Amino acid sequence: MYTVTEVYNNVPSDPALRTAKGFSCYIEEAALLFDTGGDPAVLSANLRALGIEPAGIRMLVLSHDHWDHVGGLQAVLGRNPDLAVYILDTFSEETKSAVAAGGRTEIVDGWRELAPGLFSTGPCGDNPAEQALALRTERGYLIITGCAHPHISAIIRTVERHGPVMGAVGGFHSVSEEDIESLKKLVYLSPSHCTEGIETIREKNTGAFKQGGAGRQHRFS
Repeated sequence: MYTVTEVYNNVPSDPALRTAKGFSCYIEEAALLFDTGGDPAVLSANLRALGIEPAGIRMLVLSHDHWDHVGGLQAVLGRNPDLAVYILDTFSEETKSAVAAGGRTEIVDGWRELAPGLFSTGPCGDNPAEQALALRTERGYLIITGCAHPHISAIIRTVERHGPVMGAVGGFHSVSEEDIESLKKLVYLSPSHCTEGIETIREKNTGAFKQGGAGRQHRFS
């Protein structure tokens, strides 16, 4: 069983959480935080509201080096001396230095298992390069994206090399016709954050659609 909780989002869900531009989610069973949103104060407040201790976070995965995904770093760095931070080699020297000062840097250059049944895709695309998570469930992989700048369809194809994909959660950014067709194959969809055309996705995937937002939980076995 994996529990994925959206802890930072500009789209609201749980009124107990603050909203601000950016995205972050926490995978409880792996003690893994994916992205940090853009504001450390908002991230800290939301983690506190959810009862998540920064000192208990063992892994931090940063999807890509944009401020609304790495801007909240200081809410997490330095809290756990054993924190492993998974980044791409394309990140700026500023971000790399900040990570090195408060965690153990792990450069991800390809598909990599981070915890049992939980993988990084490695870098996808190049404008910017971005990594996503792939969580293995009984029905196939669930993809968790920060922004999907390389397009969600391209990330789906990357994960499909390792097995069937059942769903996707997170920011899907610009959604093309190819993306819409790829999303139609999935049985669980929860777009939020930067996703353009959410209503179109909802209309074409009525049974699969679950609105994402700050505080939304997703559970899979």
